[in-house]
Amino acid sequence: MKKRILCITSIFFCCLILTATQLWAQVLKIGVFDIQRIMKESKTIDGYRHELSKGIEAKRKPLTDKENSVRTLEERLRKEKLSAADRRTLEEKLANEVKELKRLREDIDIELQRMDRELTQKAFRDIGGVVKSIADKENYTIIFEKNAAGIVHVKDTVDITGKVLSQLK
Repeated sequence: MKKRILCITSIFFCCLILTATQLWAQVLKIGVFDIQRIMKESKTIDGYRHELSKGIEAKRKPLTDKENSVRTLEERLRKEKLSAADRRTLEEKLANEVKELKRLREDIDIELQRMDRELTQKAFRDIGGVVKSIADKENYTIIFEKNAAGIVHVKDTVDITGKVLSQLK
């Protein structure tokens, strides 16, 4: 009799433990997205690239003007017959123009790198926000970036790249 009660009690606790674990266990939902595909196909990212190219064009105009000025001075030195004093003055002016051109190139390169970095960070923030939004709405436990995680193969059912692209529009 005691063995029977012990056996029934044991079965009851086993069933209770199995049921409780199933109730408390969280469903693991994994997602993956491809940042390279998003960077290629996203209209938002294209807008950022367009913004950067506008910045490049705006910065290149003064540089082109300065380059033309330097070429003009070089041609003048080469073609015109000048007195020694005028030649020296023109050479000094050319040297100063070349220094300014070099400085302007460096400044523009630094500015463009800064703009590129800011736009890239803005794009990553936007993508991160969309991924977080999808994770919250669809109860994802973990979402990996395909290339950074070193994932070689992934089923299409866990790839959320399309969802990210559609929300970035």
